[in-house]
Formats: sequence, C-alpha cells, structure tokens
Amino acid sequence: MNVIKNINMGYPQQTFDFDQSHTRDLNKILLFVDVWIADNDRAMLDQLVNHFSIQPDKWSETCILELLNSLFQDDKIHFIIDGKKILPENVKTHFSGTDLSKLPFLQAREIFSVVRTHLSDPAQWQYVEITKPEKVEEPELLRTQHLVKKLFGDVGEVSQNSLCRYLRRHLRMWKNDLEMFQKVAGEGQYPGTNEIRKGLTLTRKLLNVHDPCEFIETFINNEDQLSDACYYFAILENFYKNRIYIWDALIKALENFKPNRPVLKEDPDVEKALEKLCKILADPQPYSMIEEIWDLIAIVKPVNDLIVEKQIAYAKSPAVKKIEKMIDKIVKMLEEKKANSNTRNKSLFPLQTVKKKINTALSIQSIADYLDEAIAQFEDTMDTLA
Repeated sequence: MNVIKNINMGYPQQTFDFDQSHTRDLNKILLFVDVWIADNDRAMLDQLVNHFSIQPDKWSETCILELLNSLFQDDKIHFIIDGKKILPENVKTHFSGTDLSKLPFLQAREIFSVVRTHLSDPAQWQYVEITKPEKVEEPELLRTQHLVKKLFGDVGEVSQNSLCRYLRRHLRMWKNDLEMFQKVAGEGQYPGTNEIRKGLTLTRKLLNVHDPCEFIETFINNEDQLSDACYYFAILENFYKNRIYIWDALIKALENFKPNRPVLKEDPDVEKALEKLCKILADPQPYSMIEEIWDLIAIVKPVNDLIVEKQIAYAKSPAVKKIEKMIDKIVKMLEEKKANSNTRNKSLFPLQTVKKKINTALSIQSIADYLDEAIAQFEDTMDTLA
C-alpha cells in the first residue's frame, strides 16, 4: 500500500489567541515555498521539513506539520501526489482507515499522530509536492500566454503555476547567458555592454519576485522592456556564442597593425581597410559589419607582414653582432685562463644557443628578449671566470 496516497493534514487545530509568532512562522513557510519554487520549479515536502528542522529555526517535524496543516486548511497551499492535486475540500477521499467524524474533537497531538501514521515513512516525503493555489484570472493568464509565446515560443498548458515555471526557466537561462556575456565583455573591447546591463537588470528584477500572482503581474507590466530585451538577447547570443572568435581576430589584428600604422597608411587601399576595421571595433552595435572583418584583415595583413619581416631582418644583424662580441670576450678570457674543453663548452654554449634563437626569431620583441638573455648569460659567465 502506498502510504503517500493517504496523506491527510487533518482539520485546523482549534487554537485561541494566535500570536504574532505563529503568523510569522506561517509566513516563513509561505515565503520558503515561493522562493524554492521560483528557484527550483517545485518544492517538495522533504525539502521544506529539512530546511526548517535545522538552524536557525530548528522546528520539530510535528511543529512543521502543524503549520502546514493550518496553511492547507486555509487554502494557502496545496499538495500534489502522483500528479494529482490534493485540495482541502477533497482531502477526505485521500484519508482512508480513519473515522473522520472524530477528527474535529481530536486534540492537536492526536491529529498529528494521525498525520504521522499516514506519512509514517519520511523517505516518502520526497514525492509530496507543495504548490500554491491558482489565483490569477483567465484574462491575465491569456495575456501572459500571448507575451510568453512572443518571447519564448508556445508555452503549452495555460495555468498560473505552469506559466510561472516556464517563464522562470527561460528567464534564468537569459540571466545565466547574460552574466557570461558580461564577464567576457568586461575583459576587453566588446560590444553590447549597455544591452547586457539592461537585460540583467530586468531579469533580476523579475526573478526577485517570488509570489506567483505578483510575478505574473510584474511580467505583464514590463512587456515593452521584455520585447526590447528579447530582440537584443538574440543578437547578443549570436555574437557571443557564434561570432566572438571573429571579434577576437579583429582585436588581435589591430594590435599587430598598430606599430606600423604610419607606414601602412602610405597605401590608400590598406589605409581605407584599416580605418574600416577601427570603425567596426569602435561601433557600439557592429553586428551587421562583422562579416566584413576577414576581408578587411586580408587587405592589411600581407602588407603588414612584409613590413614586419623587413624590420625583423634589420634588427637581427646588430643583435647577432653584439652576441658575437660577447663570445669573443669570453674566448679571450678562456685562453688567458688556459681553460679545459669542458669549461670552454660550458661557458660558450648559452650564448651560442641564444644566437641561434635570434637567427630564427619571428618578432622584434623576441629579438630584444633574447638579447637581454644573452647579456645576463655573458655577465654570469664573466663573473664565474674572473
């Protein structure tokens, strides 16, 4: 026999002088249900019991069930078991094996003894879903459905809770993607930062509304902002997920072209292409021009490569001569010291290695770095031989 199917929360406890503490406890449970459903799509009984049974609340299971019973009987919460909603008015059909006529006269302890009898296995609580009553009127639901379909596609079932679940799932995806876009945009010269910021402000505003009725109302009241956000999100998603590698190539190319820009401008076609690349990089909404980037880089890069190649060749010769002078000084000292072959090899090998590196270097910066390395090696060797 499935214990869960016999769930019963009993009749509300006949308690006089309900104090503010009791009301606060009820509201804490309602808030937990709203927030948990908002963040996780659904709230289960075991999650709620686990939450309130630890610090700082540290409520007993009996206390938690008492509070749930009050909310259930006041139609503030419902239960879903095996896909079927359990309402206060039909709870008797789910309460088997008990003389219901005696329930109104039972004391609180006896009521919850019955509850525990029918929920005797806490492991089964993970299958009891807690939900909020459907309060939104049909006109608002239809209006919400129309807006949802416009933004995210057909939602299917039209009900308060299903709409909220569907909406929150998509808004969370928006938020997660926008946060990722923002992280990338914050690291360099990337477009869409203003649209990303506005989209995050809107999604966070909506997701911070936890009550289902208030959430749907807020969603409807932000229709214009949502339409704008949807339009820009599609553009941003395409850029940051599919085309950002082109943008990275643009940034890298302009960095490489920058040192030689005065020389590059001597060619009118190259100058024109270079100016267009700079214009695209500076444009806050460059999306329609991104496909031009490869062709523009292809115009500038060969000319820049030729310039760099000549610069590298020009820089290699004096660097090699400097290292050869260092080698000559070390050889002279080795001869004065009448050093053996092992000492000679150990002293000369580092500079000879750096000389080879300079001859195969592919950038001026590499040549400068290798030359610094050679000077350090020379000074160490001279100190050793002194």
